[in-house]
Amino acid sequence: MNALLVFLGGGLGSLARFGLSSGIQTLARKTALHHFPVGILTCNLLGCFLIGCLFGYFTQKTTPPWVFPLVATGFLGGFTTFSTFAKDTHSLWSSGLTHFAVAKIILSVVLGVLAVVLGLRLTHP
Repeated sequence: MNALLVFLGGGLGSLARFGLSSGIQTLARKTALHHFPVGILTCNLLGCFLIGCLFGYFTQKTTPPWVFPLVATGFLGGFTTFSTFAKDTHSLWSSGLTHFAVAKIILSVVLGVLAVVLGLRLTHP
């Protein structure tokens, strides 16, 4: 049953990532950020925040057995993506946009951890 929950959540999370990142990247095309993968960065940071909220909320509560396979591993696993982060960073670096590549690494890691902490603090008193 857990495998089915992960499958369903992962599919929905991937579709959500595709829609949100594509929409944000389309908006960024007419800005100074047109070379920066702001769509994927947004999805990854939002996913970090949401997993912090999820774990913070269920810290002292009984967790239904379907929550973590469906929402954490499935949906948020599909919604966030380390492989695209790595590919985008490599593309920026190899295109000579090293300042964007370094910024992407720093923003993703530092803001990602801060987003988890914020989510935990907002949902766990």
